Amino acid sequence: MWWRAYALLSHGGDRIGLGSLRWGSWRPLRGRAPCRKADDVLRALEEADTAIWTASALAACAESGLLTRLGQPAAPEALARDLSLPPALVRSLLDVLAGFGFVVWEQERAMAAPALLPFTSPEGAATFRAALRAPLLQTDDFRRRLADGTLALDGWSHTDEAVIEAQGALTRLWTTKALPKLKFLPGLVARLESPGAALLDVGAGAAGLSIALCESFPHLRAAALEPAPHPAAIGERHVREAGLTDRIVIRRERVEDLEDTGAFDLAFLPQMFLPDAIIQDATERIFRALRPGGWLLVAALAQEGPGTAPAVNRLKNLLWGGNTRGIDHMRPRLIDAGFAPVIRAPGGRSLRMICARRPNLRELP
Repeated sequence: MWWRAYALLSHGGDRIGLGSLRWGSWRPLRGRAPCRKADDVLRALEEADTAIWTASALAACAESGLLTRLGQPAAPEALARDLSLPPALVRSLLDVLAGFGFVVWEQERAMAAPALLPFTSPEGAATFRAALRAPLLQTDDFRRRLADGTLALDGWSHTDEAVIEAQGALTRLWTTKALPKLKFLPGLVARLESPGAALLDVGAGAAGLSIALCESFPHLRAAALEPAPHPAAIGERHVREAGLTDRIVIRRERVEDLEDTGAFDLAFLPQMFLPDAIIQDATERIFRALRPGGWLLVAALAQEGPGTAPAVNRLKNLLWGGNTRGIDHMRPRLIDAGFAPVIRAPGGRSLRMICARRPNLRELP
């Protein structure tokens, strides 16, 4: 079948199923060669300092309103006047944007480069802001809880509305960007476009994914599981604001308590938020909840190999409740639950996706 050809062309043989590490295994990974000089440490600290200030400066561009003013050419002095900011600060923020190639200059006036233009609309600027606020707020919370001795590896348990809102906006952005890729999963788009189509959104949070998909597919209805009271309340508000209360239901229910059978065409599982103790039960319950031929999308953070980025992703996975479980640990669990095929979707960014299908009845032996 052509999904096998797609998987092979996208990844090449064994990349469809990565490795053979034991599910709960951990081993120290070799990084770069050991640093020999104190200057190497100082250089790394300088790079971290630059990264932290860069993230804060980019967030300030969105939060101050500067980003939305760059849809048209404007002089820094005019921008400063409109935003009630010091001209020197506006120029400094523009310099940061220019350092990324996000700004072009014409006759002493600044304007967003073509790549940044979509983010100068109110919706685009909100997305830009959320993409920065989510990690900034969560890392600040991590350091605070570590310092006061309240840090526990019990999962994503934020109650701060700003954190929940930022994460929800980020999820909605990711969903919108991923929509064109759904056509590569055989039969899925046709199902989502049909009357009676149903989505299971596990760990729905602020309901960003359910809202984005229901807005894109008019016949789709969603059951959004969110047991935590604060995110569930925010999700219910967002559903009301989107005018989708007749199509999206926030169920304050844990996935390990899911009893639905043959009810959904698509399910989404952000597995990095689920502890090891329930992940196998969760995948089996989702398998039963899907209709034959339905698809499960499993989100995972890229954490294979040495280097700083994979190590940071392993830290996030641990703090969010998913231990250090990654793609290589999820594939055998999905196969054991009955899914076939289990495909690692293309993409080299931090967030990876595993696509797993409940076989059609006619495909079963």
